[in-house]
Amino acid sequence: MLTQQGAGDPLLFDGLLDSLRGVPVDDLDGVSATVRDKLVAGGVGTVYDLLMRVPLRYVDRTQLVPLRQLRSGLSQVTFIARVLGVTTNWEKRYVRFQLGDESTRVSAMFFNAMWMGKRFRRGDLLLVQGDVGDFNGALQMTSPLLEPMSESTAPLLAIYPQSQKHEVDTWMLRRAAVDALRRIPELDDPIPSNLLARRKLPSRLTALRAVHVPESKQHAEKGRDRLAYDELLRLQLALGVLRNAQAAEAGIAHKPTGRLLDAWLAGLPYTPTGAQQRAIADIRTDMTAPRPMNRLLQGDVGAGKTLVLAATALLAIEGGFQAVLMAPTEILARQHFEEIAEALRPLGVTVDLLVSRNLPRPRKAVLTDLASGAVNLLVGTHSVLSEPVVFANLGVALIDEQHRFGVDQRAVLAAKGPAGATPDVLQATATPIPRTAAITTYGDLELSILDEKPPGRTPTVTDWVESADTADPQAQVWRAVREQISQGRQAFVVCPLVKVSGQESETKMAAAAEETLAELAQGALAGMRLGLATGKQKPDERNETMRAFKAHELDVLVATTVIEVGVSVPNATAIVILDATKFGLAQLHQLRGRVGRGRWPGQCWLVGEANSEDGIARMAAMCETDDGFVLSERDLQIRGPGALTGSAQAGRDAGLLVADLIADADIHLAAREDAHTILERDPQLLRSLTLKREVEAALGDEAHYLTKS
Repeated sequence: MLTQQGAGDPLLFDGLLDSLRGVPVDDLDGVSATVRDKLVAGGVGTVYDLLMRVPLRYVDRTQLVPLRQLRSGLSQVTFIARVLGVTTNWEKRYVRFQLGDESTRVSAMFFNAMWMGKRFRRGDLLLVQGDVGDFNGALQMTSPLLEPMSESTAPLLAIYPQSQKHEVDTWMLRRAAVDALRRIPELDDPIPSNLLARRKLPSRLTALRAVHVPESKQHAEKGRDRLAYDELLRLQLALGVLRNAQAAEAGIAHKPTGRLLDAWLAGLPYTPTGAQQRAIADIRTDMTAPRPMNRLLQGDVGAGKTLVLAATALLAIEGGFQAVLMAPTEILARQHFEEIAEALRPLGVTVDLLVSRNLPRPRKAVLTDLASGAVNLLVGTHSVLSEPVVFANLGVALIDEQHRFGVDQRAVLAAKGPAGATPDVLQATATPIPRTAAITTYGDLELSILDEKPPGRTPTVTDWVESADTADPQAQVWRAVREQISQGRQAFVVCPLVKVSGQESETKMAAAAEETLAELAQGALAGMRLGLATGKQKPDERNETMRAFKAHELDVLVATTVIEVGVSVPNATAIVILDATKFGLAQLHQLRGRVGRGRWPGQCWLVGEANSEDGIARMAAMCETDDGFVLSERDLQIRGPGALTGSAQAGRDAGLLVADLIADADIHLAAREDAHTILERDPQLLRSLTLKREVEAALGDEAHYLTKS
């Protein structure tokens, strides 16, 4: 039982950092009931939350600027000043502090943070840090750091991430963190001492003290590196446990003959790229081993994923097994079916489609032939793994453009395998992920990367314009689109991204698409054959529109992001993305990949004003390169780890509160190496029970795999 005693007494817990998740912040210095409510609302409800809230930076009190030297244009300047006056304007929602001395004055403005008006009074002596600007000839700062000098006794002051929304400031966090560390007598360290020595890392408690109350910036950096290492080691151990558990499952040792695959590859009108050939070789090696394959195929837009997926299916079919290809949408499933069925028909391979409606042949016949083994490859959405779908001899599952294929789905797949064996799994994504992020997100999978594009592919040219009047046929963008159409080509127009409470609103996006269609039909693209595709349409209606567009019965498809993944219309050469600055780089790159898929080069127009440095950086990156892997690195640099797509791809979604997937690449690789060594010697972590408990917590619902490994 975790308990606390009176203020100032040691915090009583079982010695594990993780167990501080059960110790509330209520009893810490400066945490009144009001402050507690603010901290909890800001995500700091326990001592663990508090100690893992790593400071953003540190203010060196020895590097102070005299007030008389203040001038407009100074950046992140630090000085001491007295509060000369406080103005609170509720109507205009701002608080203004007049700071300075007898000779120099500067205003500090805080907008929509009315609580700041109660923090300081006239006469208080403050430490101030921020950017100095000019307003009507007077010095002014916006939302600078203000710290009471009575709290500023250490040589370095930790500056924490603040939350104006929840009225959580750096002073609250530092005061509580210092008290918590003062009252923690000792802390169990799960990392073996010899490993700490080899990596030159401090103990865990030393690291926490260095982060929150540092003696120097170097001291703080060493502490933070230790906390980052802990997170990344824990993550890599958890992924290693899953990898070991999956390898221990009963698998299928395929015996491909080459009869189908070799004949198919030899008949292609082009030679597969080196990357495609390497991927197929890796997959063949995996499939002939007795353990289940669990591999990720990562390729840029246009790198030829479909060829590798089809080749993998043929490897299974040659040995007498069936294959299933799952796609996230019915549109993509139909496209895969049409493309692969046509390609493999000359080999005598039976490919069938199973989606919700409009099947090429009756559903009952498909299910009967699947159960008898007459169907070699089944293509469909995720529902192909539902209970009524029975395979005669399922050998491999191909999952395209899905979020991570989880443990629950693997269990369903295993139940559909022959004699209890788990079929091989190949997951594929056209969203490039930087290697540092891939080993976090997909550390339990083997990785094949398609980093070459087939010969003959022409890069899509991308231009950014700030506006394009939908009523003006002579506007640069629409003039270019009309020119493409006059040459017999086609175009996409992607409508603005609309979010409600942080989530894409398909209803509002569909309404925007309908409005855009009407404007274009009466204005810039009058006389063109226009169609509409949105997520709010009935599937039959949307599929019919897509069919008409692919058959060139339409010139322009006005759409929401439903076309983002997998839609392939080789005759489409132009795409206009409206309000492009609202989209992330990964999404923009996927949308751009809808054109330039045939014999003609593609043209992408990004339309929209950028109101931030990040927006400008994204537009510049899109115009500079069409290499998805380069863009994924830029995305991380611009927006941080949270830019990555998928439910577990952001650092924080992977449980990383301290580690940074860019800055900590070296620490990450070291942690991965150490995790491999530890599990090789002690696969169940029986020699380090403290570390085992932390890894079990990281595994969550999958913790039982640790006892099975």
